[in-house]
Amino acid sequence: MKSVALILFFVMIASVAKLTAQWEKIYTNSTWPNYNALYSHKNVLFLSGNYGEQILRTSDNGTSWTDISSSFRNDIDVNIYHMLSFGNIVFAVTDSLGGPNDYFIYASTDDGVTWSVKSIIDRGPNNGAILSLAADGNNLFAISNKRSIYKSTDGGSTWVETVINYTGTSGILSFAASGNTYLAFLEGVGAILSTDAGLNWTLKNSTSSIDWIYKINNDIWGFTLFAGIYKYNLSTNEWENNFLPGSFYKPISIATNGTQLISSFSGFLTSDTRYYSSNNNGTSWSELTTETIGLGNKILSPYALAVNSSYYFAAYWRTVSGTITSSVYRLPLTTTSLTSEKSIPNSYHLSQNYPNPFNPSTTISWQLAASSFVTLKVHNVLGKEVAALVNEEVQAGMHSVNFDASHLSSGIYFYTLKTNSFMQTKKMILLR
Repeated sequence: MKSVALILFFVMIASVAKLTAQWEKIYTNSTWPNYNALYSHKNVLFLSGNYGEQILRTSDNGTSWTDISSSFRNDIDVNIYHMLSFGNIVFAVTDSLGGPNDYFIYASTDDGVTWSVKSIIDRGPNNGAILSLAADGNNLFAISNKRSIYKSTDGGSTWVETVINYTGTSGILSFAASGNTYLAFLEGVGAILSTDAGLNWTLKNSTSSIDWIYKINNDIWGFTLFAGIYKYNLSTNEWENNFLPGSFYKPISIATNGTQLISSFSGFLTSDTRYYSSNNNGTSWSELTTETIGLGNKILSPYALAVNSSYYFAAYWRTVSGTITSSVYRLPLTTTSLTSEKSIPNSYHLSQNYPNPFNPSTTISWQLAASSFVTLKVHNVLGKEVAALVNEEVQAGMHSVNFDASHLSSGIYFYTLKTNSFMQTKKMILLR
C-alpha cells in the first residue's frame, strides 16, 4: 500500500511539473552585438550570432553546443546569412567579407557535422547581396536583397536567375513559393504576387501591408505590423485566417516541426514577448506558458523561433545600460497551454463575435466544460456553408479563432458551434 502511495505521489509531482513548466535558458553570451537567429533541421538546431559571423550547432536540444563556424571557408572571414533544411540536406549561404561578388551555397548531408561547397552564384556587381534561401518542396531559391531570384531545380547544383520587373522594386526582404505561385515582400511596397513563376507581378497585400513572408509546411504565411499574421490561400490567391493576440502586438517569427506551429508577438507598449502554438495549421492558437522570457525582450529576428520533436526554442537578445544578453530558451513541447491551465468552465457557451458588424475579420470565442470533438462552421442566409473554422478534438477551456471574410460579400451570416452534447448558433454581420 505504501509503494502505491509513493507511485501516486511521484505521478502527482510529475504532473505538476509538466503543468508549471517554464522557459529554460540553455545558452547565453554577452558578446554578440546583434540579434541571433535559429534554424532547425530534423532534431538538430543551429544558432547564428552577430549577423552570422558565428554558427553553433546542438544535437541534444541545447544541452551542449559546438562552434562550426570554421566549416565555412575558415581561411577568411565570412557571414553565414541564412540556413535552410531541404529534405535530408541542410543548406547555408555565405560570402566573404570585402571579397568578390561570389556567394557560396554550402550543403551538409550529415545534419550539419561537415559541410562542402555545393555551388557558387556570381550575383554581379549591381545585383544585390544573396541573403536568404527558400524552397517550395521541389525547388530551391536563393534570394538577393535587390531584384533577383535564383532558382535551382537540381538540388542547388545550378541556378537560373529571374529578375523581378515590378515597378518600384527597391529590395526583396523575404520570399516564398509554391509551384508557379511566388510571393515576395518588397521594402516600402509590401507583398507582390506572381502566378507565372516570376514573369509578371501584381501588388498583393492583405488589409494591411505585408511585412514578412514565410513558407511553412505547404502554406505561405505573411506578417503585418500590428494586424497579425495571415495565411495565403493558394486556391483563391487571397490572404486569410489572420491572428492577433492584442491591438499593439507585432508578430516577430513563426516556425514548425511539421505538425506543431509556434508564433511570437512583441508588445509595442509593454516590450514583452508572447508565444502561441497551434496544432491545426493555424486555424486556432493557444498561448503557451504566461511566463515570459523577461520584459525588454528586443529580439526582432524573423528567425527567432524553432521547433523539433521535443521542444520549442526561442532566441532572445537585448542590451540594457550597455550590457548585452544574447540567449536561447527552450520549452517542452508537451507543456500544457495557457488555455488548459486556466480554470475549466462549468458550462458550454458560444460568445458573440467581436467586432460585430465587422470588416473583413472578426474573432469568435467559446468555452467548453469538457474535452470534445468540436465543429465551428459559418453559413450564409441560404444555409450554404462558407467556412469551416474548427473540425477537431478540443480540450476543455476557453478558445477563440479568427474568421476572415475577405472573400465574402456584405450580409448576414450565421456561425454554429457543435460538440458531442452542445450546439449553439449566433448571427454576425459583414459590413463593407
